[in-house]
Amino acid sequence: MSETNDLTLSVKPQKRANRWGLFGPVLVLGLLFAAWSGYWFYTAHKIQGQILQNQKGLIDAGYQASFDPVAVEGYPYRMYVDFKNVVVVSPAGRGFSAPSVQAEANAYALEKWVVVAPEGLTLYRGRPGGIDLGKLLVTGRSLRASISGVNHPIYNVALSGVGLTLTPSDPTHPFTFSSADNFEAYLRPNATAPDSADMLLRLTGARGQPGGIVGDLSRDKPLSLHVESTINQMSRFKGENFAGSLKAWSAGGGTVSGYKAKLIAGDLSLFTTSDALTLDETSHLRGKMNIEMSGTFNPLDVLGALHIISEENMTLAKPLLNMTLATQGTQKFAIDFHEGGAYVGPLKVSDAPILP
Repeated sequence: MSETNDLTLSVKPQKRANRWGLFGPVLVLGLLFAAWSGYWFYTAHKIQGQILQNQKGLIDAGYQASFDPVAVEGYPYRMYVDFKNVVVVSPAGRGFSAPSVQAEANAYALEKWVVVAPEGLTLYRGRPGGIDLGKLLVTGRSLRASISGVNHPIYNVALSGVGLTLTPSDPTHPFTFSSADNFEAYLRPNATAPDSADMLLRLTGARGQPGGIVGDLSRDKPLSLHVESTINQMSRFKGENFAGSLKAWSAGGGTVSGYKAKLIAGDLSLFTTSDALTLDETSHLRGKMNIEMSGTFNPLDVLGALHIISEENMTLAKPLLNMTLATQGTQKFAIDFHEGGAYVGPLKVSDAPILP
């Protein structure tokens, strides 16, 4: 056989090039994109259905709950809902309304939602004691809330407001404060105590009108407040509305422990603590509160501004309290809330606060 024939026979036919290396990644990406799109639209539809179900639940419980038709937007990475003309008001007259409430979450992390009210909101203050307190218009540079851990028994909630202005519809019922530089409030699960939540509230640069607590305490200078405590027996907090939930919580042994509050207004420094506070069967505050005041002030005026001593009891309380309370320096005393009253020693100085 010739060399030519040998060479010809030894050459193998070439295989066709494998195109998987070129088109495989594209196909995988396409499948992933289709799967993600299916997840997003399925989840968006589920969220929209849950919104309508929650609205129906509120209406069935006697609430006024309305808003314009909504659609879940934000594809492909966000879940975004813009509620327009929102009204949510309980049978007791408490609630809110807003031109717009925008809620947003990452599509891959639905346990955390951020909510903003870019055009402000109106709070309905209810009718405590049969008196309609009217509405409160709240505006600011920022009104924001975040809610996370929605699949856990206790949510992690944060509220914040910057540059706040609060205007009551009825000036004869002023709110606690009329403006503030910053407002923060937090509720989160306690790291060591089961069925408990830690609460923190901070208010800075607050001012108020006469008749409101801040206005009566500090008419010329801004006020700052820091409050922290632990709320126990959170699982007992159940009911169709806030008032009902609060009664169920207190009836089930709910308490506020580790309460600490510090208030600074001008040269007045007020520090209050309590080991345990709760509500009695008539929703009056019950427990012992320790009070320490320092600065140049009239202690009775401070207690009156805080509504701890009622006007009708001021004259009666003054002789007894003036035996131990001077007009300057540091003063320490305790107030006992029991049987619907607030007592300094044996003297009832006012009715105990009612919540809500």
